[in-house]
This record gives sequence, C-alpha cells and structure tokens, in this order.
Amino acid sequence: MICTLPRLIAAALLLLVAGELRGQDEDKPLTTIDEVLKYDARAAEIKPHAVRLKGAVVGVSSLYSYFYMHDGRHAIAVRYTRKLAPPKQGDQVEIVGETSLQSPDGQQIMRVVALDFTVTGTAELPQAKMVEHEELLTASAMDQWHSCEGRITDWHFNAPDLLLRVVLREGPFDALVTLPGATEAPAQLMGARVRLTGAVTFTPALGRVLFVPDTKQFEVLDHGVDDLFNTPLLSVPQVLERGFDAGEALRVRGVVLGRTPDDVLHLRGGNGALRIRLRQPLNRTDKSRETAAIGDEVEVVGFHVEAPGGSQPTCDLYEGHLRVIGKGVEPKPLIAPLSDIVAGAHTSDFVETLGHLITLQQVPLEHGDWRTTILIESNGVTLPVVLHTHSRASLNTIKPDDDLIIRGLVEPATEVDQCQIHLLGPEGVKSLGLSFMVRKRQLWLWAGSILVVVLIFSGWIAALRKSNRVKTEVAALLEHRVAERTLELSKAQAELTRALDHERELGELKSRFVTMVSHEFRTPLGIIMSAIELMRHYDDRLPKEQLNELQEDIFSATRHMAGLMEQVLVLGRVEAGKLGCKTTPCDLDILAGKLTDESLSATNRRCVVNWQAEGDMSGARADEALLRHIFSNLITNAVKYSPEGSTVEFTARREGEDAVFKVVDHGIGIPETDREHLFEAFHRCSNVGEIPGTGLGLVIVKRCVDLHGGSLRIDSTVGQGTTITVRLPLFAV
Repeated sequence: MICTLPRLIAAALLLLVAGELRGQDEDKPLTTIDEVLKYDARAAEIKPHAVRLKGAVVGVSSLYSYFYMHDGRHAIAVRYTRKLAPPKQGDQVEIVGETSLQSPDGQQIMRVVALDFTVTGTAELPQAKMVEHEELLTASAMDQWHSCEGRITDWHFNAPDLLLRVVLREGPFDALVTLPGATEAPAQLMGARVRLTGAVTFTPALGRVLFVPDTKQFEVLDHGVDDLFNTPLLSVPQVLERGFDAGEALRVRGVVLGRTPDDVLHLRGGNGALRIRLRQPLNRTDKSRETAAIGDEVEVVGFHVEAPGGSQPTCDLYEGHLRVIGKGVEPKPLIAPLSDIVAGAHTSDFVETLGHLITLQQVPLEHGDWRTTILIESNGVTLPVVLHTHSRASLNTIKPDDDLIIRGLVEPATEVDQCQIHLLGPEGVKSLGLSFMVRKRQLWLWAGSILVVVLIFSGWIAALRKSNRVKTEVAALLEHRVAERTLELSKAQAELTRALDHERELGELKSRFVTMVSHEFRTPLGIIMSAIELMRHYDDRLPKEQLNELQEDIFSATRHMAGLMEQVLVLGRVEAGKLGCKTTPCDLDILAGKLTDESLSATNRRCVVNWQAEGDMSGARADEALLRHIFSNLITNAVKYSPEGSTVEFTARREGEDAVFKVVDHGIGIPETDREHLFEAFHRCSNVGEIPGTGLGLVIVKRCVDLHGGSLRIDSTVGQGTTITVRLPLFAV
C-alpha cells in the first residue's frame, strides 16, 4: 500500500498536466481559412471559437457589412461591425474574430465575425477557379472565389448595382455586379457574352447569386444587342436540330399550344413543336408577366443550354422572351396512338389519344392547388396523365376500366420519369364508358358464376329429395314395427309425427325457395333477354347512348342475380359445416370503414351511412370473412328498408372482452308477428311490399354470429326503424 501511493500521486499529476495542455490547445485560435471551414459545426453552435486570419480582400459588400478574403487556397465571408471602416478590394488584412455558423440557402456555412482587423498592405487578387452552372449550386461553392462565362438574358440596373441573369452552358444563374460611380447600365447587354468573377453568396431578396465586387471582374467578351428580337428568325425544325453553341440566342415563331404551371410554353411551328421555359422578371417589384392565349401567333427568343452529363434538356430553350404578333384560332390536336407517344413521337406537341383508365389519384399541393394523376393503358403500354388545378378537379364521370379520350401537351421523359401528358383543364379528359373488352370479360365471368351456382343448387335439391326418400322409408319401417310391436306404439307414433313435421318444414322451405327464385330471377332474366334481343336485331341502328344503357342493364341484372346466388352459397356452406371461424389480428376501424364504403357503392349511395368507433378498438382478433358477411348484410338491409336519403348509424365500442356493434336505421321496422320467423331461410316480413330480397340476410348473420360465439339482439318499431346489436368476444385473451 505504501509502495503504490507515490505511483497514484504521479498518475494524478500527469492527468492534471494533460488536461491543462488539452485546454490550452482547445483555446488556440484558428489561423487558416481551411481550419475555419472544417471546424466542427456543433461546437461552433454551442460556443464560437477564436480566429486569427491573414489574407487578401477580394470583394466588399457594404450593403450587408461583409467582405470576402482569400488566403491563396480558400475564401471566406467576414462580417464586420458598423464601428469598423470597411476595407478595400486588394487590401492585405489581419483579422481578429470568432467563428459564426450561418445557414444561408438552407445549408450550414462557417463564416467569421471580425471583432477587429488591420490593413497591413496590398496584394494581388488570386486567380479564380473557372466553374459551370452545376458547381455554382453546390454547398462547397458558397463564399468561394469563382469565374464563369455565359450570355446575358436579362438585366436590371439600380445604381450602382447591376443585376444580371446569365445563361451558362448548363443553365441560368444570377449575378450582382457592383459598378462604382455608374449612373446607367452599359449598352447592348442583351445576348452579350461575359466573363464574371466573384464570390458565390446568398441574399434574402435575390437568392443565390455570384457577387461581382467591381468592374474589373466584369468582362464583356462579345457585345450583344439592345433588342433581342433583332436576332435572325429560325424555324422550329431548325431549333430542334440542336446544332448551336451553349448560350446562343435563338428566335422562333409559332402558334401557342398551351402553358404549364411552371411557366413552360409549348409552341407549334411547321412540322414540330418546342418547349420553352419563359423568363422570370429580375426586378422583384415588377409583377407584369408576358402572356399569350392558346392559338396566338407569337415570337419567342430563348437560349440554348446543354444538360449536365450529356443528357437531354427538359426544355428546348430557356429564359424565353415572348411577344404576340397575331391572334389565331385554337390549334387542333394531333391524333396519335399511345404507343407512338411513349416511343417519343410528338414530344412537346398538343395530341389526342385513347386509353382505358387504370388508376386515378388526386393529391393536395400548397396554396390550395391540386394535382390529379391518371394512369392510362392501351395495348400493354401505359402513360401517366397529369392535371394541375387551383381546386380539386371534378372527375366523377370517369371510372376505372373506362375508355378515355385524352387531350393534352406531351412532356418529354427525364432520367427519373417517363414522358407524360399534361392536361390544360378537366375538359381534356372524356369518358367513353366501360371498355368493351372489360365488359366482355365481365359478362363471361358472371355467366360462368351463374352456371356454377345452378349446378350447386341442382345438387342441393337432389340431396333434399334423397333425404325425403330416406325419411319416408323410416316412416314405413315404423308403421311395420307398430303392427308387430303394439307395446311400442306411442314411441313410434311420436317419431313418425316428428318426421312428418320435418318433412313439412322441408316442403315449406322448398316452396319458399322456388317462390324466391321465380320472383327474384324472373325480372333480371327478363331484362337481360330483352336487352340482348334489342342488341341482336338493332345493334347497328341503336344510338351509342342507348347501347351503353342496354349494356349497363345487363351488367346490373347479372350482378343482382350473382348477389342472390352468393347469399345462397354462403348459407349452404354454413349449413354444411364448411364455414368455420379462424381468428387473426384485425383492425376493426379500417375493416368497418371499408365495409361502409363497399355498402355505399353497392347501394348506389341511397342512404348516408355513418361509421364511428367509440374509444380504442385495437387488439381485436376476428375472422374477417365472417365479419364481412355479418355487417355487409346488416348495412345493406338497413339501407334497403329505409327511405332514400335517410341516415344509417354504424357504431362500435369495447366492453371488456366483447366488441359491441350497433346498426340503427329509420326504416319500415319489423312487425311483431314476423319476429319469431326472422331466422328461417327464405322468410320475408309481411310489410316489405315490392322491395327485392331473398330472406337469407338475417339467417346468414345469425349463423356467422354463432360461429364467432357471440349474440344478436333486435329492437324494432314498425314505421320508426330497427336497431340491431351484435356482441362478439373479439378481445378475449
């Protein structure tokens, strides 16, 4: 213990000295711009770090109290306080200050706040790095000293500052040039080729710009013109050949096909069409916009650019200047198959094509705008169709699998998205009704389903007959035993009576089934036969609207018959013991919402159905198929026997291990005399009148509730409505 004490003291002293040295190292000022730019942003945000820098001033912005200094490798922005006189371009300075973490343009940038600085002499300005459009947009370009070459497409002068929009090889960029002592802008700026040198910065009013601090950094390589519309006129096919230098001004004439929300003008001229991105005013106070209506004859001067990496630009010309030279008629669309458009034909033009609807999606955007995306298909080829509107577009007339006529502007494919059609308004899409191929496929499907159901019913009736024969043989055997064994007469008579009663019930069941089938199938079969006879004999003379109406009648009648067969099949599976209860985790809220929507669709929204879950319904385990049979039948009955436009309430709550559902309507109610027969197959209440039905709905509901181990309660008043309460143990552990 005595031996280890000196060692412990020595270790403690070493740790203390190391901590003091580390603290001294942390307080050491940063002495190069590279160290400042690489300094930890999180540390600078908590506490600024001391800075001592040397370098040459390359530019001064007195408007925002900034100057930019360069140490031969990197540049950095330095903010100085108002009490300090600003340096001049070319001064060699030493500054004392601290780091400042700022977020211009949404990116964290390390800068310096100068607490003091000293001018120690003069220095030559460093050689600027020549860059292109894409590099100017990177985070690493912020505050750095760069040069670029391009052509001026627009300018605005507010002495002594000249704001320029310059088209570089790969796109437009803005520059703010300081012209000390100038009272007016230089002449012939439009289309002039210039070389600009300055620091990339960001201002709230202008966004990201190249700050050019002096006229020495503003070099005019080729003079431009005072009026861009003196540029030689080209045809649309000549522009599409793309044999031009980057930034070259091109003037073209054509007819306006339309204008998209992102200010891209579609222009048709000769045997081609162009996409031209129109210029945005440089003067932020100038709210005027160059406008032209569809069909106007216009001239546009735009600038050719090259997309990065050799890819195809999304527009043919950029920064377009527009003027109207004449009024024309609305252009006619080019009729083209969907496959040609997808293959790249008619890009930028106004087209009309045909396809059937696959999906339709409407998405809200900012400021109350909406984007509707329609996916259409023809001969295995798909194409998206887009519509931008200031409110949600009303497209209730089109449905999935409808044949659609589409009119719109073809937008080219990009590296990310395929080509698409941009609609100019909701009138650009028109439905021709359900696709013929879909109608044919559905007709064969329903016909096959009906045939299968008929075969199943035939087998069921044969089984009933066989059962009757067996029971008759049992009755004969009992009578023979009565003759031989008089002592067992009373027992044999009782069994015979029960057999006869059961046979009578089967006879009544058969009678009700035959009555239901003859009544419920006669009308839809008559409709189908009548429609088919009309189509066979007068198909070539029937108007399209009447032909569509006949096809809709066939579809509706067939769907009604299939629904009847479906209920009978479900009852048959239940009675045969082939429909069991297999519980799995189930989201009751989502399932009930789907069932509500499906019931609204199936009943053509005859009544309002309100679904509401009272409290948390998560954690349930149920057989989703059985729940569908239960609540689809209850909601359909509630709507069927209620006045049109009335409200049906569908609610659920949790009580311990049970889920309690209620379906409340305000319909005709159930007479007292019919309540004991509600769960007998094919029995219908005496007050239903001509309302169609099979008398199987509540029977199926009762069987499915029993399979789930639940209970069913019916409260009804004639003329006021019915409340059906279903209690199911869906939360049992």
